[in-house]
Amino acid sequence: MKIWFPFSCNHQADVNLFCFHHAGGSASNYREWISGYRHLNIYSVELPGKGTRRMEEPILNIAALGAKVAQAIESISKDKKVVLFGHSMGAAIAFEVAHYLENYTDVQLQLLVAASRQAPHCKGKDKYHSTMADHYLIQELHRLGGTPQCLLNNQEFLNFVIPSIKNDYILHESFSYTGQKLNIPVIAHYGDEDPDLADTDMSCWREVTNNSFSFENFQGSHFYLYELGDMYVKVIEDTILHYSVSTP
Repeated sequence: MKIWFPFSCNHQADVNLFCFHHAGGSASNYREWISGYRHLNIYSVELPGKGTRRMEEPILNIAALGAKVAQAIESISKDKKVVLFGHSMGAAIAFEVAHYLENYTDVQLQLLVAASRQAPHCKGKDKYHSTMADHYLIQELHRLGGTPQCLLNNQEFLNFVIPSIKNDYILHESFSYTGQKLNIPVIAHYGDEDPDLADTDMSCWREVTNNSFSFENFQGSHFYLYELGDMYVKVIEDTILHYSVSTP
């Protein structure tokens, strides 16, 4: 299962944390998190067609992808508690995976942390759709931030990454909410400078769980988790340990 989790660190802890990246990202987005945790086993999820799996055919249906990732998680999580963290598109994937794990496996799922994305049943505010021309995607990357300006002005770089980013948007657009509810706690996080999110958007995550819910905003943009660095890594670890200790 190494292919699904190329960047990982197993401290023989009781909790496995699985991290899902944003559209345009890859498992390497969480490489710096790997060394930041001492009381969690962390696994950064690599999707087919991304990063270390770039030569593979991408899976463009989020339900099909969710099932495969959930099965990979199940295979390495026997006798472990499991927490899912998803950023932006990754939050939608993590929700899909959580639903599969709860309904089709015996995994001890503890918590979902959803970052920088509206609730599954709410319409997003993206200005770009995968059917639109490439220059609209570039405009969207400018709008959301997170990509250095020098790269957005580099046509060779754009030619290389745009097909992969478009595939991520196709994948994200395939998400379909049909009334699914989780039975685990859900926590929603976002940056207070995110152009597409506010407290009202994030509070709607409470409607997709039968368990407890909370949300918190942090200083920063859509990509606040990278901007805050070690501080946010510590927040996530403390939050997860609180839930895993309080849950038998």
